[in-house]
Amino acid sequence: MKKRSKTGCNVSKGAPSGLLISLLVHAGAFFLAGLFVVFTVLPKHEEPFVPPPLTERPKMNLKKPKVKVQKSSKPKPSSRIVAKVKTATMPEIQLPDLIGNGDGMLGEGNGFGGAFLDLPEIGEINIIGKDISSGSDMQVTYFTMARRPDGSKSSSLSEGVPEFFSLIRDFVAHGWRKSDLSGLYRSPKRLYATTLMIPPVASIIGPAAFGEDINYGYAWIALYEGKLVHKEDITFRFWGAADDILDVAVDGKVVLAANLDWDGVNAHTIAEEWVSSAPNNRTYMAGTYEKLVGGDWITLKAGVPRDFKAITGEGAGGEYYAQLLVEVQGEHYPINDFGDPLFPIFATEQPSWAVQDAILENMFSQDANVTNVTVIFNDL
Repeated sequence: MKKRSKTGCNVSKGAPSGLLISLLVHAGAFFLAGLFVVFTVLPKHEEPFVPPPLTERPKMNLKKPKVKVQKSSKPKPSSRIVAKVKTATMPEIQLPDLIGNGDGMLGEGNGFGGAFLDLPEIGEINIIGKDISSGSDMQVTYFTMARRPDGSKSSSLSEGVPEFFSLIRDFVAHGWRKSDLSGLYRSPKRLYATTLMIPPVASIIGPAAFGEDINYGYAWIALYEGKLVHKEDITFRFWGAADDILDVAVDGKVVLAANLDWDGVNAHTIAEEWVSSAPNNRTYMAGTYEKLVGGDWITLKAGVPRDFKAITGEGAGGEYYAQLLVEVQGEHYPINDFGDPLFPIFATEQPSWAVQDAILENMFSQDANVTNVTVIFNDL
């Protein structure tokens, strides 16, 4: 039998332990619940933007500029200046029918020597002249006795063309009158030259430079005309050599006659009354066989121009050259490989590289000073 308690109630032994556990569990639950805090995020209330009151700025009274225009005036039309530069082109090379009995430069027979078949290029600038004047140059006019004034071929020339040299002799003797050349064909084209330095080339260079028919590479003339002036007082003389013709006049008076002096060619009879006063006349070498002729002393006053004319050309055809050099009184010049003074070329302005190249391409070594020309015949 079970024992009764003093109170008379039945008591179970496990009741207090279960109650304690239950309390502990509930206490833990409440404790954990207290750890969690629920936050309610309410949207932030933004107040509406109220702009600040406008600030009044002071206003400036601006006046529109007015331009008075005369009713009678009209705008000038604009214009553009266009400079047309004509570039001459080298015509097709054909061997001309040459008249004459001279030997070629490097061999026997008529016509060209092999060394002179290579012509310089004919372009804007060539060894005779250029197409456009620079203002301080000489005008060059081309004439030929091989054609009539209308351009047709002339049949009046005989072997060796003595009539050609006789005509030039009369032209020089009569005071360099251009009317004496009126019976010749004259090219409508003009060239402008700053030098007269043409090394040995084929004689067809004459007509080719002027755009003329190169079959007329004989009996032609190039007449140079200009003013001889220097910025300072100067006394000088020309030296020259040519095949066939080179004569120079100042104020209508011959100061140099450097024509070919070969037997059988009567170019030397041109200006034959003129005699060189140079002590070393025809002793300085020019090229391979011809020697320089010394001219008369010429004095120029500073800035005072004098009339200048030079005539050059080729009679029978074949080889042609004309060299005009300058010696200033009292100056000393370097000596070339021949033992002769190296004179500078005659120039009316400083030779450009193109002019120098055109000369040096065919010039014999150390014939003349081309690259360092210190005496320029202008008053600039």
